[in-house]
Amino acid sequence: MVDPWFICNARLPGRADLWRVGIAGARIISVEPQDDGGGRDLGPAWDAAGRLVSPGFVDPHLHLDKCLTSQRSQGAARNLDEAIRAVRAIKASFTRADVAERGRRALRMGVQHGTVAVRSNCEVDRSAGFNALEGLQQASREMAAQVDVQLIAFPQEGWFDTPGTIEDGAGSYVAQALERGVKVVGGNVNASLWPSDPQAQVDATFALAAQHDCDIDYHLDNADVAHAFTLPYVAEKVIAQGWQGRVAVSHIASLAQVSDAQAAQAIERVREADISVCVLPTRIRLTRVRELMEAGVNVACGTDNLRDPFVRFGDADPLKALLLLAQLTFGLDDASLEKLWSMATTRAARMLRLPDYGLAAGCAADLMVIDAHSVPQAILEQSTRLAVFKAGVQVAGPMQLQ
Repeated sequence: MVDPWFICNARLPGRADLWRVGIAGARIISVEPQDDGGGRDLGPAWDAAGRLVSPGFVDPHLHLDKCLTSQRSQGAARNLDEAIRAVRAIKASFTRADVAERGRRALRMGVQHGTVAVRSNCEVDRSAGFNALEGLQQASREMAAQVDVQLIAFPQEGWFDTPGTIEDGAGSYVAQALERGVKVVGGNVNASLWPSDPQAQVDATFALAAQHDCDIDYHLDNADVAHAFTLPYVAEKVIAQGWQGRVAVSHIASLAQVSDAQAAQAIERVREADISVCVLPTRIRLTRVRELMEAGVNVACGTDNLRDPFVRFGDADPLKALLLLAQLTFGLDDASLEKLWSMATTRAARMLRLPDYGLAAGCAADLMVIDAHSVPQAILEQSTRLAVFKAGVQVAGPMQLQ
């Protein structure tokens, strides 16, 4: 029997008063009002002193394979086409060791900021081969005690091989990556970028998902134009194939460009299909975030690229992404900030289908202590993470058990 210990005098998201969280081994064993202790000596304890204790952050959308490479390309890409070409030029030199080292550095950044689980895209294609995949698989194993990592086999170069265009046929590499142990099928469906049929890519990814019993995670409709709108087809495909709850889409920027009537109809089908939507505030021009949330769609928030030709800044901190999202969506009131918090915690965990995430007895003891007394204060003041726990073991932060 493992002796329990406690985090006392804690503020919890969405709850009033002070609470005491009991932990034994890798699990939470109790969450009780602080005044239920009756003055008993319950064992070793942290005194949170009214500070916020929350399940750790879940970052549902990263690009660890190309992170920390901005110095390898000249200048900033002005559009998606230029960014893809810039990455294509540098990733041909990726090695397993190089990707693993950068991946570890980026994952450690996230852990320091309270991140306990991530889902990262990983490019598999003619330029990178499987060097990026092997490097991130190595980094994931080495960091497993600090953070859970899910990898997506991602066709950044497009699914089909279309000579004379930017589309460079990564679909066959995605299929091979699934044979190499990847559990999430990626897609990069964008009718404004690729000359091929976007619905054909959707069909191909669903076929692979069915063959390997995998979830699907798309970059979808990442264009500020109404004609790049494959979201309704994806929703219908999910329902037809019975893949509800197993598909996530990121960006869906074109949803903001179609008519209100088209958008409302699509959002309702997304809700019925139980598709998770991931928004990336570094993109600045977002999709219809409020409408999606009000309709009951599961909406999560990710940090996206990290110091690469796509985004030349960042430090893998979900708290910064939440503040930027609050600014972009005019959601700086307390109620809105509380909802945004769930997008980097419980909603993101639902997108990744994490089975033991939360703040209740039986959940994994994957927690963070934040130097704030409320969720709004934590976001607005970008409060320090005083301690981060993975499976009941402290993996970051200066605060220590007394």
